[in-house]
Amino acid sequence: MKRIVASLALLVALIATQAVPAAAPGAQASRAKTVDISNFEFHPKTLSVGKGGRVAFSNSSGTAHTATDAGAFDTGRIKPGHSVTVRFQQKGTFRYHCTIHHFMHGKIVVG
Repeated sequence: MKRIVASLALLVALIATQAVPAAAPGAQASRAKTVDISNFEFHPKTLSVGKGGRVAFSNSSGTAHTATDAGAFDTGRIKPGHSVTVRFQQKGTFRYHCTIHHFMHGKIVVG
């Protein structure tokens, strides 16, 4: 039993001293990319993310907006100064619009 405890302690010590490899360029699984909503437009109009990637829809305008692709995602109303994050679990192209201001369009490409 003492050998097992000593072996586990040694293993934990070795793991603790190992450097964690840096993420590959462009791999940002823990951070969301951002679509800014301002001047009645989505910026950028087209955004690419990897499968499982997150997109934060951030409203920096003075009025509420949505980002909606019927059947795929809907942020609901995003108040000025607020944001809503959506995770994209399936590959594909998601064309969305603001349900309040139908002339506002954007696209998320998930690869």
